[in-house]
Amino acid sequence: MTSSSTKEAQNPKESGDNDDVSSGPLDSREPHLVFDNFDIDIVIKVLDATIFSPFFVIFLPITLLSQTHSGHPAFILSCIWTGIICFIGTLNHIDRKYRSGGTWLFAPEKLKWDEQIVLITGGGSGIGALLAETLAMRNVSVVVLTKDPPKFENDNENIYTYICDVSDYKSVEAVAEKVREEVGDPTIIVNNAGVVKGKLLLDLTEDDVKDTFGSNTLAHFWILKAFLPSLLRQNHGHIITVSSVMGVVGAAQMTDYCASKAALISLNQSLRFELDNRYKTPNIRTTLLLPSFISTTSLFSKTVLPSSRLFNFFCPPLQSHQIVKVIIDNLDSRESKIIRLPFYTNLARVINDSVGVVPSWMRDLIQRIAGADYAMKEYGSKPDAAERLAVDRQSKSKQE
Repeated sequence: MTSSSTKEAQNPKESGDNDDVSSGPLDSREPHLVFDNFDIDIVIKVLDATIFSPFFVIFLPITLLSQTHSGHPAFILSCIWTGIICFIGTLNHIDRKYRSGGTWLFAPEKLKWDEQIVLITGGGSGIGALLAETLAMRNVSVVVLTKDPPKFENDNENIYTYICDVSDYKSVEAVAEKVREEVGDPTIIVNNAGVVKGKLLLDLTEDDVKDTFGSNTLAHFWILKAFLPSLLRQNHGHIITVSSVMGVVGAAQMTDYCASKAALISLNQSLRFELDNRYKTPNIRTTLLLPSFISTTSLFSKTVLPSSRLFNFFCPPLQSHQIVKVIIDNLDSRESKIIRLPFYTNLARVINDSVGVVPSWMRDLIQRIAGADYAMKEYGSKPDAAERLAVDRQSKSKQE
């Protein structure tokens, strides 16, 4: 078994790997205080394991009853709270069982990793590369599809690397044949490849738009068309769709990126309906990943966001290893689910225009506080279309 299999030669172009790794090593971070990483997500985890956990709150009435009487307000309120939490917990349990199978008392059997072949697009760097290395160290066979040669050499014999432009259907078809012959049929697909241009709409060229949708959207279709049939025959497998919270809410200089990621949300839902109702293969799991800004990658390395402690507390940046851990945990549990990271991304469920729950003024206020419409100022052409328009207006006002 070799670490690098047959590769398709092609001219290197702009990286098609989602979330390229930053130039510095991930383990070179400076020492810091424990509370430097204290954020809303930690608070939510603690609350979820205590006052929002049925297994915790069920003991509250018993404890209070031993200290008071059954008519005491504290005991009555604890009973009401316990009933609410247990009811919500029961609904969540039913939902998990409906989506992922298993019995009412037991979770689905853990994934047998030694029987899996994992295919990762955009695996030459960033999240894809870290995921491939982590799985390979577990002795899992990993097929990596990357547009350009990997940035770092990897001698792990469990990783098979193929050079393939996943935005091109013919290239995917050709490499799929090689993968099946040399490695086998993948049982897990991680559609991770992606690019970002960071330009205003009027600055985008035709090639920019085609490249964005080719890598971020069409690649998912081509990979599924090539490898989904084998999953259907086995009635087993898992498909991870890496989208973004930017597919739910928009931002300036992200028109092409947001639109391409929004398409993946609909793709994941429609694919789930096809697997359940038309192909009759409910054992094939699907997971939609909606992460926010990832600080340890270079795809958004020039992004400028507020740096105050308050902002970082409520909107903490993600790191690559957090995404990889969530993906592996999800695969191991064999659950179909939608993963939103970090916690504040859940806010996007109510502020996006398709739901319309939050009034426009509040949505715009949140957008301004987050600095979302100016986060990509360092990207694109200089001067950009907005700056050129401002200069043009200024010159006209002087003439008048």
